Amino acid sequence: MDDSTKIKEVKIEFTDSLQVEEAFYQAFQSGNIELMKDVWDRTDEVICIHPSAQRIYSYELIIASWEQIFAAQQGVSILVNDPVYKLKQDAAIHYVKEELFVGDSSVASILATNIYQQTDDGWKMIAHHASPASAASQAKINPNLH
Repeated sequence: MDDSTKIKEVKIEFTDSLQVEEAFYQAFQSGNIELMKDVWDRTDEVICIHPSAQRIYSYELIIASWEQIFAAQQGVSILVNDPVYKLKQDAAIHYVKEELFVGDSSVASILATNIYQQTDDGWKMIAHHASPASAASQAKINPNLH
């Protein structure tokens, strides 16, 4: 096959952290591995921690973990709420609550931290850390605790 007949890989360039986050949750909910690949920065310096799991380093290992999740995922929908955004010039940290549903039933509440960075290829995810939400985390934190 010569160069003129090769299929060119098309990558999406995200223009801000909100756009890449929307794509991340769209890929997560739909099980779209190609979109998930476009979301992540393609380096060995990225990190992902799925709920109650070990840290995963590197683009290849993170994508392999999402492939496993998508293979097992059946009819899951996600509602993202309670966002808190911290933005800098070339980086953004998003704190969100993920509600996972199967049908109409909530099956998990997850607290997630998503970190994005502006790269030469647009905004990309560089870290995702998700942890099961405890019952205590459902309530608003009392500012007088410290």
